[in-house]
This record gives sequence, structure tokens and C-alpha cells, in this order.
Amino acid sequence: MKFFCTLLMVFCCSALVFSQDTEECFIPKIETDTAPLHYSERKLPQRVSDFEPVTFNIYFWGFRLEDNTGNVAFNQENIDNAVRWLNEIYNQCNVSFNLLGTEIILSDEHYILENQIEFLSMIRDMRSNGYVREDAFNIYVSNQYFGFGGAAAAYFDTLAGIPAVKLIDSGTIQHEVGHCFSLLHTNQIIDATNCESATRDPNNKYYNADITGDLVTDTDACYIFTSEIDTDSCTLSSNRNDCFGYPYTIPSSLLHNYMTIGAPSCTKDQFTNGQFVRIRQAIELDPEGKFSKARVD
Repeated sequence: MKFFCTLLMVFCCSALVFSQDTEECFIPKIETDTAPLHYSERKLPQRVSDFEPVTFNIYFWGFRLEDNTGNVAFNQENIDNAVRWLNEIYNQCNVSFNLLGTEIILSDEHYILENQIEFLSMIRDMRSNGYVREDAFNIYVSNQYFGFGGAAAAYFDTLAGIPAVKLIDSGTIQHEVGHCFSLLHTNQIIDATNCESATRDPNNKYYNADITGDLVTDTDACYIFTSEIDTDSCTLSSNRNDCFGYPYTIPSSLLHNYMTIGAPSCTKDQFTNGQFVRIRQAIELDPEGKFSKARVD
């Protein structure tokens, strides 16, 4: 348990990391009792087929200026497409989303978010002013973000935010909902004291894919990318080794994973089976009961 607490501290202290389009993806610090820890210790099912299908309501809140102008991308067609994109990927683990409704909020303050502090302020205002549906996932769409591409309020939560341009471009809403379901970035927790070994041989003494990195064993070990990606082919030829001396082997599929950040030229279109299992385990755990309230009876 001491190791897991250390792992969480490393994660929480570096929650601001580059997102899938080199902007930051923001997740506020979370408490240890709702952290995405080592699920195999919880004796939860390890196969997607072991979980019953589940449907969640989803509700979209769009910010316009107080004179009721702006944010033209917040419209029914784009919202319908966003829900369709969510269902295309999450249906693969028997999770679906039902559009419960949409609502316009007139606010000059939250129309543009300049930084992550303003995102947190927006979430606090939404909660205090009753702009949260407990019976749904809540997606808040400001006209523009600066410095970050999207945000989830917390793990095991039902609140997330995206700028209007990300409502149009597929990939971000799937990514932020993934955080709500406790998924980490595939290349997030990497440092000298918390190194994920590249080996995927469970008999290797350095194997640690189940307790570090993104805590999902079928996503390859990797790191934060810089300029090494071939933008035409979406491939990466890595000459790096992990801290145990094993070479990183990073397939193109990892660059296409919804939770991989720093690869903006690569279309995001997939989760691994292990990530799907983690999503269903998070729904099963539901430590604060938020998922159960958002479920469709």
C-alpha cells in the first residue's frame, strides 16, 4: 500500500501534462480513496464479458455570452455527433450513452477559460448554482480554452469540460470521459523513481506493468513524446531504453490510443481490452455512487 500511495503522490503532483494535441489535459488532485489504484487487488472481474451492459445519461451545457451570442459550435448536430462518437467506442465494452438533454448558460465569465484555475472555478460555480445533473454525465462546453485541451473534474466522476472546437473534432470527449472512468494517460507516470519496464513478460523480475505506468498491462510502456513521431505515417522509431535498460517498443496502435498524449497528428480511435476492463471495473467500484445515479434504469 505504501508503494501505491507513493505512486499516487507522483501522479497528483504532476497532474498537468501534455494532452493529445500537445496542450495540457487537466485533472485536479484527487483523494487516495478514489484513486485509480491496482484493481487486481480488489478481486474484480478481469473480462469485459463478465459485466452486464450499462447505459448512462449524458447532458451537455453550453456557454454563450450574456447577450446570448457566440459558441455557434454548440448546436444539436455537433452534440449528436459527440454522443455517437462516445457510443462507437464505449459500446465495445457494453457501455452506452443516452442524450438526456442540452442547456445554454449565459456567462461572460465562463465563455472562455484562460487556465486550469478558471476551469476549477467554473466547476465550483456549476455545482453551487445547480447546473449539475446528478442523473447524467455532465459535459461543459466553453467557446475556447487556453493552455489545455480538455479536463475531467476527477476520476470516478461524471463532470468534464471541453472547448467548442473539441466538440467538433472527435477524440477529446472520448479521452475526458475515459478519465472519468479512471483511465490514466498511457504515457503519463514516467520518472526515475516510478519507471515502467518495457518488458511484458510477467516472469521477468523487472515486470511492473500492473503497478506503474497507466496500471494497464496491455498498453505498451512509453514516455512523453517530443518531435520523434513521423507525422505522415503516425509511427515512432524510438532509440530510448527504459530505466532498466530495455528498449521501448511503441507500436502505432499506442499512438492511436485515446489516452495517449503528445501525438496530435495521429487520429485517436481505440482503447485496449485492458482499458475496457478498467473502465468496467471503475463502474463496478463507483466509490462515491456517482455512476449509479447517472445510469438509465
